[in-house]
Amino acid sequence: MAYQLKRILGYLTGFILFYAPFAFFQRSVYYILYGEWISFTIHKLCFRVQIASLLNGRIMHHEAVMVISFLVLLFISFIWGPIYCGKLCPTGALTEYLSKLIPEKVKVDWTKYIDAIPVRYGVLTGFIILPLFKIIVACAYCNFYVFDLLINFYLRGYIVSLTSGLILTLLLWLVVLGVFTKGGRGYCNFLCPVGAFQNFIYYVGRKFSVSYKLKAQDDKCVGCGKCVNNCPMRAINFIDGKAKVNLHNCILCGECMACCPIKAIKYVR
Repeated sequence: MAYQLKRILGYLTGFILFYAPFAFFQRSVYYILYGEWISFTIHKLCFRVQIASLLNGRIMHHEAVMVISFLVLLFISFIWGPIYCGKLCPTGALTEYLSKLIPEKVKVDWTKYIDAIPVRYGVLTGFIILPLFKIIVACAYCNFYVFDLLINFYLRGYIVSLTSGLILTLLLWLVVLGVFTKGGRGYCNFLCPVGAFQNFIYYVGRKFSVSYKLKAQDDKCVGCGKCVNNCPMRAINFIDGKAKVNLHNCILCGECMACCPIKAIKYVR
């Protein structure tokens, strides 16, 4: 229970840091650069736009706040992994916790039918390549933007029109791949390029001694299966009776470490 409270506090912190009406991270960076304390939204650090700009040469043309945010994400992902997803992102956390309210028998484990990793990296590749052909989909299918609309507009009585792309994203993120998916993070697992990008950087970072790594220790694992059942990303499987963490979609939420009865999973340098 204490661990779940800690997780929830982390996501609330992420909301205060990155989302309007607070957006303290963006405001602080802007204040350090220009000496002004002004209002910001999630769009001023949108990682999707920066990822989409990796190959078309425009990544350094964005506003300073956006570029600095992207560099911070790179550094954190390289050293600590995708902890933005697992510790701070309220968009992914919302569907994960809402899915806990839905009976397990009506939820689908899509990873049993579809390998998430090729889809995950395929979406990331598309986000990077499409801008070369003058096609931008970063904002049209953005669950961060939909979350921002729900929290900062609709709940406050403002009506904002949704495009067909955002309506599709709402249905996929919140319903089909959200509350009715085991773990509640189907959208994170299959369709979020920001998460996939962090995992790729994490994969590279793990090859260096300065980076932290999540490890399931074979000599301690007793094969109880609790980590497999509790992982919201379905990133743990049994191989030869031992738990193995797939670093390509693990978001380091820590659920596996919290539920392991013998502490066989460690997050260490």
